[in-house]
Amino acid sequence: MKITTTTVVLQPGMYVLRHPKGGLPALTVTRAPGTAAHNGGLETLSTPNTHGSILRDGADCIVMHVTRGPVELAVSAYLPDATVAVPSLRIDQIALDPVTPAPAQTPAPARAPAPATVASIPAPAVPAPAAAPALPAATAAAKAAPRRIEIGGKGISVIAHIERTGDVVAGEGNAVGDPKQSLRVEGFQVMWPDRPAGVDLAYRISVEGAGQMPAVTTGKFCGTRGQARRITELSFTLVGPDAANYALEGQAWFSGGFQLPVSSGATLGGPSGLEHLTALSLKAVPANAKTGPTGNPWVDSAATKVFRATTASPAKPAGKKFAATNASKGRKA
Repeated sequence: MKITTTTVVLQPGMYVLRHPKGGLPALTVTRAPGTAAHNGGLETLSTPNTHGSILRDGADCIVMHVTRGPVELAVSAYLPDATVAVPSLRIDQIALDPVTPAPAQTPAPARAPAPATVASIPAPAVPAPAAAPALPAATAAAKAAPRRIEIGGKGISVIAHIERTGDVVAGEGNAVGDPKQSLRVEGFQVMWPDRPAGVDLAYRISVEGAGQMPAVTTGKFCGTRGQARRITELSFTLVGPDAANYALEGQAWFSGGFQLPVSSGATLGGPSGLEHLTALSLKAVPANAKTGPTGNPWVDSAATKVFRATTASPAKPAGKKFAATNASKGRKA
């Protein structure tokens, strides 16, 4: 049996932890020792078969209430052998409205007893409340119009749909999403308005509960919206006849504090497959001597030792050398 373990940090709030579906290996969820920064309060409520920490299938769930600060969890998957895929723990946050204090009740004044004879006095006229001032036409139009997403005219921009936030955009080299939070990037599309002829960017993702999705190219959306599903894996590949003239740069951030560099053709994901995408940055640059003619950042990088043979004059064939030696021996004899 193989056991894989990863850590997940939950911010204060209410969460429901569930197994992805039946037929997959079991998961255990326990509180990790963490650090002083992850020393928040934790209250749990679980279904009977979990014993407070074990998730075997979709019938099991654990509800966690995190208070006062973040909490770090250790998630372990028990795999019967190395060929079995690691299941993805499903974490759904419960959105709660803020508590609004009830308005103070003013006691009604005591009513004096009515006299035996009361003169009929007409009630004074109460002026109607003044109408609220009309908003300027520009302000009213701005409130009625939906939020616009604008991208720059140069370089790569990423439009992402982020959990509890909606659609946001980041220009070339800037991160869309917040690496310091655990909000899911549920889907995204890459825009490249000044893309050179002969090159394009293809990208593919794996989504919780749906597996690997078909690859798409610039301008097309991949992922989901409003389904609380996580992106657990993604890859970017430069394609086209001139793809070798360009290289990709950027970073992908996953929950648990994992940060990976983006390069063409590389598959990015957390160490256990349980982590989800929280932020992303992309940039396309011309290929040069630093990245190599194919745009591969591992060629001649600081972390790679490359051994090259020194140039030497060609050696004489072994057969001719042997014949010359025999000939010299014959002359001496």
